[in-house]
Amino acid sequence: MDLTTSRKHFVIILFMIGIVVFLFNLGGRDLWDPDETRYAVVAREMRESGNWILPHLNREIYAEKPPLFFWLVNFSVFFLGEDSEFANRLPSSLAGFLTMIVTFFFGRRLFNARTGFFSALILATCFLFPQLSRWMMLDSLYTLFFLLSLFYFYQGYEDIENQQKYYPLAGFFVGLGVLTKGPAIYLSILVLLLNALIQKQARKAWNRNLLYSFMISLAVVSLWLIPACWIGGEIYRDKILFEQNIGRLAGAGRHFHPQSVFFYFIRFPLEFLPWTVFLPVVLFRGLRNQEMDKKTFRFLWIWFATIFVFFTLSKGKKDNYILPLYPVAALLVGALWDCGWDTIGKKKNLLVPLICLAGLFLFVFVGILFRIPDRFYPGFSLYHSLGLLISSYLLASALLAALLLIKKKEWAAFICLMVTFTFFHLHLSYVLSERLNEQRSIKAFSERIRKRMEPGEDLKVCFFRPRGLYYYTKKSFIEEIRDKDRFHKVLESPQKVYLVIQKGDLDQFKKDLKTEIISIEQARVAHWDLVLISNR
Repeated sequence: MDLTTSRKHFVIILFMIGIVVFLFNLGGRDLWDPDETRYAVVAREMRESGNWILPHLNREIYAEKPPLFFWLVNFSVFFLGEDSEFANRLPSSLAGFLTMIVTFFFGRRLFNARTGFFSALILATCFLFPQLSRWMMLDSLYTLFFLLSLFYFYQGYEDIENQQKYYPLAGFFVGLGVLTKGPAIYLSILVLLLNALIQKQARKAWNRNLLYSFMISLAVVSLWLIPACWIGGEIYRDKILFEQNIGRLAGAGRHFHPQSVFFYFIRFPLEFLPWTVFLPVVLFRGLRNQEMDKKTFRFLWIWFATIFVFFTLSKGKKDNYILPLYPVAALLVGALWDCGWDTIGKKKNLLVPLICLAGLFLFVFVGILFRIPDRFYPGFSLYHSLGLLISSYLLASALLAALLLIKKKEWAAFICLMVTFTFFHLHLSYVLSERLNEQRSIKAFSERIRKRMEPGEDLKVCFFRPRGLYYYTKKSFIEEIRDKDRFHKVLESPQKVYLVIQKGDLDQFKKDLKTEIISIEQARVAHWDLVLISNR
């Protein structure tokens, strides 16, 4: 088999696995609060109002995110002809799939086609990346644009003669990344410059072509941002330019998720499993090994460290913020599995992490067997048998991979892990979608409300914002009652009104009003105890 044929086979296999991992049962569960339903409502309001410049949420300007993701969701809905869970999630899922494919080409450019193949499969089978890509969220699309921008920056940096071709493409994808989630994608330029400075070749990166690429990114963003700020006014400009970016870095406001500085030190190793165990080996072995390209190795770790340090220093933290870290982690581990190290050294480098992985799964299996998680999370008892099943086949897979490695069957060991974790993701996508949906989805409660309401009757919510209720009741507007006086006025209204309120708030109102308020419907959704009441 020649090299070209081998590459074709790699791409075909990646397409087959990617379609299964990223698209299987994609619409198998409802949209869940808070993120999925919020984004679905924003996209629907954009579609219904025809306002493609300023996103809105419940008729209020939504300044938390730029509009590109919502444009793509609406394109998906138009293309498929229905506003379904599958259509809403498709842009995010396809972005995850394409990120896997770009990782293959990036790995081929940095090393060879086989390393790219390993890296792409590692990305598609780690825990968080494929699962998050299957949610209706912006982060996989943002990660795709980050990866594409860095890919073309790297191409231009290494190929000076064609830099004028590659850098503008990189700038274009930077602009699309800003239109997806904001200016943090300019970290790709920082990675490029840090790599050039460390190699003492700053002029290769810091030049007129880089300025042109930066201007192209600004031009792409300005095509939307200028009319948006003109229409939205000063308040919108301040929110989208300053509050949503500086505020997240400083951890200001209730939407910005302030966390400890150690947040990612704990979460990333868990969420990049099973491949996390190989990263320390990549670092220490790569620093000493002469056969690995030091320049390439340095570039990858600069990429890794820049993202990790930046978001660690940022006070606002969520698991999905560091999703651009996952392709580079996959490339590093892929290089370990196929870097050309001597057989004895390579066997040792891979075997020790596999034994650690097996030990981890054994620890999890024993913990579940003796019901230790039930002491901390009482709800876990519902998933006891499922947890035993999953941890048992993961443990068996790690042990089998270690045995195959001992027998010098490295390809077989890798395929064993890859197949097991592909099945693991399919298992999660099918089983958890069915089991968790009843607990997390507000769709059934919303549909019961719709059946009760007659045309012209109004629906309001009290003291909380269940975006799923907005989406699944298909109301164009739902008033959010935020004070007691307004609540009293609504109850005294001559027109029939339905209200959704949390049980704790309702009990308090009953005491204050000293009157009986009859609940019509009740539901437990996630951490909410919801009650439907009416003034008539």
